[in-house]
Amino acid sequence: MKYDKVTIRGKVYFRYRHWDPVLQKHVKNIYGSTLKELKKKHDEFCALKTAGVKEEATTFNDFFKNWLYTVHLMDKKPSTKARYDSTYNTHIKDAYFSKIPIQKIVTSDLQIFYNQKFEEKGEYVVKNIHKLISPCVRYAFENGNIVRNFATNVKLPKDLSNAIDKHQKIRPLSFEEQKKFVNAIKGHPYSALFNTALDTGMRQGELFALTWADIDFSDLTIRINKNHSCVKDIITERQVNYTTNTKTAKSRRVIPLANRTKKILIEHMKDQKTQLLRIGIIQTENTLVFGTIVNTPLDSSNILKELKKVYTSIGITDKTFHDLRHTYATRLFELGEPAKTVQELLGHSNVNITLGTYTHVLEKQKTKTASLIDSLYEMEERTSVISIG
Repeated sequence: MKYDKVTIRGKVYFRYRHWDPVLQKHVKNIYGSTLKELKKKHDEFCALKTAGVKEEATTFNDFFKNWLYTVHLMDKKPSTKARYDSTYNTHIKDAYFSKIPIQKIVTSDLQIFYNQKFEEKGEYVVKNIHKLISPCVRYAFENGNIVRNFATNVKLPKDLSNAIDKHQKIRPLSFEEQKKFVNAIKGHPYSALFNTALDTGMRQGELFALTWADIDFSDLTIRINKNHSCVKDIITERQVNYTTNTKTAKSRRVIPLANRTKKILIEHMKDQKTQLLRIGIIQTENTLVFGTIVNTPLDSSNILKELKKVYTSIGITDKTFHDLRHTYATRLFELGEPAKTVQELLGHSNVNITLGTYTHVLEKQKTKTASLIDSLYEMEERTSVISIG
């Protein structure tokens, strides 16, 4: 290592000047207060060069922002873009961790950031942040921007208190509540929508995207192949309606249509046709099954307000639109449907999601097993008595 000495603001420093044989000029100056310090910095610099790491002084935030908007979001759906954009602006953009130069970050820096977020916002938020940071760091490593992937060995904090059990978020209607609900929505403007949600377990976005072409009244089936969402455009920052393909292959499915629901939908189709004709719109197979008065997509917040009014009228609280889907699944389990069948009807990607979501229902079903065993022996005893007599 060749070096010289320079005086800067009255202080003498040891200096190494790196010569680039391609550019035919000095491209890097390294300084040290002592020769030992200079040698250490020189060795670190050479190690990075050998590993092919590009020398940059960019902060993690600058690198992440560029990666997110020019790489990661390119093949994502509008709803996913909006969600990731929100995660970045809410949790990553202004964090102290993001101000550290990306080449100087070590695993402990990221671990501290996650631990703090866990204390502030909880496990779920940390997982969502890691879903973005992890692929970003991997991208930086694979492209030579950092010498090691510092996200590999980080430990995601977990809530071990079990204070909030996952299935407590599942709040299906009891059978008695369901009967009251069905009675309460008779004649309601959204009666067909609420009944279809209750009888098919379709997600709200799937219902909002449904067209008449998707319903086969002869075969009694509904084909689910698209999803509606209204999300903020990350460029214009305006709410925009989108209809896209379903998220996964399992979400694309054909489900049975009950005769009860068929009658409701046929009546709804007749009423809709009449209403649309009044304003000069012709109902076709591409017409939305559930739309506004001019057949544009429904607004989820308005629908929830109307649904809440119905719930309140029959004394039900803390229920959402999605709980109609949970009610459908719960009734299926109570009627003895296998978990695999319920999974396919709901469009879950695998049966473990179904089992994990409806653990509470399955636990209740287990208690009935003992009574079934008792019934079996009681039947045998009655048979024996009759035979003796």
